[in-house]
This record gives sequence, C-alpha cells and structure tokens, in this order.
Amino acid sequence: MSVPLRLAAVTGLLLASSSFVRAADVTAAPTTAKEDERESIQDVVFLSEIRPVFIRLRIDAEGKGFRSAWLESIKSLHTYLDRDGDGTLTREEAERGGLPAMVRGATGGAAALPTAELDTNPKDGKISLEELAEVLRPALGPFRVQVGRVAVERADALFNHLDRNKDGTLSNEELGAAVSSLRRFDLDDDELIDTNELEPFTNPLQMQREEMLPTRGRIANIPPVIELSSDEPSLRPVRMLLKRYDRGAEKSPAGDNKLSLAELKIEPKDFEAADSDRDGTLDSEETRRFLAQVKPDLEVVVKLADKGASKIEAVGTGSKPLPAGVKVERLSAGDLEVSVGEVSLEFHAESGENGVESAKSFYANQFAAADQDNNKYLEKTEVKDNESLATLFELMDKDGNGKLYMDEVNGFVEHEAKTAQSQMVLNAADQGRAIFAIMDLNRDRHLGTREIRGTMSRVSSWDRNGDGKVNADEIPHHYQLAIGRGRITPVGANIVARREMAQTETEKSGDGPAWFRRMDRNRDGDISPREFLGTHAQFETIDGDHDGLINAAEAETAKAKSKG
Repeated sequence: MSVPLRLAAVTGLLLASSSFVRAADVTAAPTTAKEDERESIQDVVFLSEIRPVFIRLRIDAEGKGFRSAWLESIKSLHTYLDRDGDGTLTREEAERGGLPAMVRGATGGAAALPTAELDTNPKDGKISLEELAEVLRPALGPFRVQVGRVAVERADALFNHLDRNKDGTLSNEELGAAVSSLRRFDLDDDELIDTNELEPFTNPLQMQREEMLPTRGRIANIPPVIELSSDEPSLRPVRMLLKRYDRGAEKSPAGDNKLSLAELKIEPKDFEAADSDRDGTLDSEETRRFLAQVKPDLEVVVKLADKGASKIEAVGTGSKPLPAGVKVERLSAGDLEVSVGEVSLEFHAESGENGVESAKSFYANQFAAADQDNNKYLEKTEVKDNESLATLFELMDKDGNGKLYMDEVNGFVEHEAKTAQSQMVLNAADQGRAIFAIMDLNRDRHLGTREIRGTMSRVSSWDRNGDGKVNADEIPHHYQLAIGRGRITPVGANIVARREMAQTETEKSGDGPAWFRRMDRNRDGDISPREFLGTHAQFETIDGDHDGLINAAEAETAKAKSKG
C-alpha cells in the first residue's frame, strides 16, 4: 500500500515492529538479496488521530543487518554459557543463577527474562542455539521499543516566558526578542538556558524525579509503540488499532470491535482488499492479515556508527517521492524532523557508545569494596551483601571454581555489552506542544543562542490562521524518536533508566582547532564574544558571517589563514 498522507490534524503515535528472521536462520542456507534486505528492515506504523501511517525503518549497523548481528550475539552468549567449553550447552549450565539479571542489565531494566522452559524441543537436557534465542527473543530480541510518558500540558514554561504580555499567544515581536528576553533566565551565567532556570521555584525533589522521565505526563492507555510480526502477526496490535479507531462513524457503531473505512481512513482499494467477507468492516482476523501485508508510506534510513556520528535520512517508498503532506527538515546529520499535518516527528540516530567502560568501572568499584582481604578474588561469602555481584556471581565465575577474578568480571561485562548493543532500541517520547523540546536541537536540555535564533523562524511558521500570532493550539504536537543500539546497565546501579541524551557533535567529534574547543566553555559549539579571549577586532575578523558567534568552521578557516 502506498498511501498519500492527507492529514489535517495528528496527535497520536504508534510504532509497530516486524520480526522477520527467526533463530533457525543461524544455520540456514545462504540468504538471497531480498532476505539480506529484510535483515535491516523494521516496519513501523504511526497512529495519528485521523488514521495510521506506515513507515519503514531501514537500519544499517556498520554495514550489517541488525538481525544477523543479534543472532551472532546470541551465538556468542551460547558459547559463554557453555561453562566447560565442550560445545554443548546443558540445561544446568544455561539455567545457572543470574540469567534474568543479565537480561535486565542488557535492557536497562526495561525487560525481564520470561519464565519459559529453555529445553523445549526435544527435552534432551541440551539447550540449542535456537532454543536459547527463542527464550531470549521476547525480552532481548533484535528490536525493542521503549515508550516514554505522554505529555499533558498544552504549553511549556518557555512558551509562557516568551509570552511577555500574557495574552496566550506569541507575536512576531515577542519571537524576535526571544534571545534578549530569555537572557534574564541564565541564572548561572553560562549563556545557556535550561529547564530548571525556566522554572527555578519548582520543588527540587519533584524536578529530580522528572529528570528520570523523558517528559512530564501520564502513562498512555494506548502505548505509542508496539510490535508487529510479519510472519506471525499477533492480535496485540489489532487491539491497539481497535482502541484507537473503533470510535464509531456513519453506520459503524463505536465499540463493535470492527473497523470501518470511515474509522480507519486507509486507501479504499486497500480496505476493499482486506475486507474478505465484503461486510464493509474489518474484524480482528481481517485487520491482522492487513497488518501482515501492509506496505510503508515512507522510509527512514538510519546508519548507525560504532564511532563518530550516526546518520539518518527520509526518502520516499521505492522510487516514489515523499507523500503529499509530508515535510522533511534536516536538523543535523543524525537528526531530522518529519512534519505530518500538526504533528512533528523528530527522528534521531544515536551514537554507538554503549556504556561498557562505565559498567566496567562500576563493577570494579564493587569488586574492590567487597574484596576485604585484598586477595584479588571474591568468594560467595564476600558478596552476600552486594546485590550487583551476588546476583551475577555464578554467571561471572566463568570457570565455576567458586572464585571470582576481575578478568572474569570484565569478560562478563564485554559479553553483556555485546548482547545489549546487538539490540536495536527505539525510544519514543511524547513532548506534547512544548517549544523547548523542539528548539533543543542537540538534546542537551539546554538552549544556546544559536538554537534560539535558528528556531524562532520555525515557531513563526506555525501561524496557520495568518493573524501574526502563534497560540498553543498551533504548535505542532512533538514526538522524539531516538533509534540506536541497546546499552548495558550494571545490575544494582543507581542510575537513571532513560537513555542519556546524545552529546553535541562538537563534543563527540572534537570539531574545530584546539583553541576553539578551549574557549567554548559551555560546549554549545559556538564561541560568543564573552567566551572569546582575543580582541573585538579579531572576533569580527573570524566571525565570517557576522552573526555574533564563531563556529568550528570559521575557526578552522582562521587557523588555515594564519598558517598561510
């Protein structure tokens, strides 16, 4: 199905995934070109207020299909669990203590190991690679969706501060004065505005709790992200579609557990093809078959890099251009904004950092604290009060001799990190109609001068009724969709469950000469007149576009000229 997107208003989000490759593919014959392509594809469906819009994620993980990479990681785990190294994983070896904790650590606590029988077919006391993969798949499969909270506020604190006359709208004059009007909120004088500075009198304990969540809000009754399998479609996505769209239309009553064309609003020819009994509605089974065969309206290509910046782009489906009503704006190499009616979908390709070094450091500290006799190894009696090491002791003790050495701990962490990183994770956060989230292009939870300047024109463009003002209802509903690898989370660590927002490209790649990076004290990627240590005349000379800020490219140009 190639469906034009004719959406006047969109306020909901649903993402569904496709599990194309099963565990048995590890030993399957060489794949065809079509099968190789499926290795990197994840279909999703955007559930708008009007109708579903289908999107295909094409994920390139360093030139490999992420599903194959996942199966390789399970194969590595299978070998790791084989304690005696005889090439056969016994039930006793597989079920030794700590495997559920390992799953929690590899998913950041977002999933738990199902209470499923490992030795399933046949029950011969041996756990095959396929059996291990099938048990781990529901919690630690190749693709996982992580959902944030649903925003409930119509406008954020930034909107209220920009609205100087408190008339509930933002005029062109108020938007034009944004940089100067927000300067008074820079309480720590670092030339950056953060959410705490905009709301300085908020209860600090409440703010700390909210920092652990992607956004303020409530848990959605209908999860914005669910999974959809192409070979074995389940009824869960069907139930979500019914909850969202079975609201009644024309002759189709609400709550009849069927979807009419007026309710679903897909292409009539596609609805007719799915309506096998020709009764004018899709029942659960017809809807399930429709979802199993649906084709995307839009493709988003994600290229994840192990080192350096990842990239992302939106393209049409096959040879077709972007559908009507879809607008794409590139924010950076790893960020783009897809506007569909009144909804703004911000896609972000995360970096390859997976926390392995911080996890090693965490466990090393735990090891040192538990090793009271300083003999460089731990026994079970030494870790009985240490949750992190007691839970995983048997898994970490690779040779099973009852003594845990630091190299065994590090070996476990490396396997854990590889397993976590093999899983592609889509984090979806509903930001509501919050201007701050839309303007915070680098997701560092701070607004710099360039971000404020660069996004004010976008805010002005939301004036749909042409009255020269932007009210809260005209601000697009904003979603942040971050796509990246899983990240290891040490068991027992008191860390925030949500993923760290990506650092600015300047911090990651070290753009600009050394003097530029030293002067850029607030790490926003620009040097302001206050940060610049030279003369005013030197600043004016280096600031080639005369926008009042020196960026990395201008600094490099100045460096090249000085050498010439």
